[in-house]
Amino acid sequence: MSLFGSSSGFGAGGTGVFGSTTTDSHNPMKDVEVTSPPDDSISCLAFSPPTLPGNFLIGGSWANDVRCWEVQDNGQTVPKAQQMHTGPVLDVCWSDDGSKVFTASCDKTAKMWDLNSNQAMQIAQVSRTSFSASPLSCSLEGPLLCIFKASCSQHI
Repeated sequence: MSLFGSSSGFGAGGTGVFGSTTTDSHNPMKDVEVTSPPDDSISCLAFSPPTLPGNFLIGGSWANDVRCWEVQDNGQTVPKAQQMHTGPVLDVCWSDDGSKVFTASCDKTAKMWDLNSNQAMQIAQVSRTSFSASPLSCSLEGPLLCIFKASCSQHI
């Protein structure tokens, strides 16, 4: 028996380390794939706040885009809108009322996306080139939007 219960190659069925039988089921958790996914890996996800009627999901990607999907009760998704950065999007967060989404990107900018008008506006830019390898991050804490950038040199 091999470590992960497969002796005939990656993903093959067999008995697992913890005694359970593994199967070749493609989707054992019954996950639902989003409609119209990005062309590259998704780097961050955030569900809409409970104050917003309906259920929405925002995803940032390595393809430089931010997408919004409506998540229906049956788990299916409906693409609603999309915005672009010029670098990978590594963080997203919602405003408390769900009317805006804040994005942080490797292009050294943070944007505010007004979902009612579908317009995005740049709200921050990092100008110091010494920290160019580390991306921006965002967090909404009550009425405060925190945009920060960490680095290996102990700077925030």
